[in-house]
Amino acid sequence: MIIVQNVYITLIILIFMVKKILSIHTLSCKDIGSDDCGFSVTTHSVDEIKRAMFAHARYAHPEKLNSMTEEQKKAMVEMIDKKLQNGKK
Repeated sequence: MIIVQNVYITLIILIFMVKKILSIHTLSCKDIGSDDCGFSVTTHSVDEIKRAMFAHARYAHPEKLNSMTEEQKKAMVEMIDKKLQNGKK
């Protein structure tokens, strides 16, 4: 009985680890329309991708980011969400 419980617990842990590994997302500037930039970010978290993309934009593309309206920034976030929901990995 103890062996069965240990196997069951081990399987649950393995399933969790596989799900975590398979949930890796990658997004690049090219994916959201900046064809002249090779930056990309890979992580498990959609929120981390958004933070990294905007941090990169502030550093590498300040002129583009500063010229965007709040509506355009919101549209960019929605585009990122859509790309990631469509299985962009």
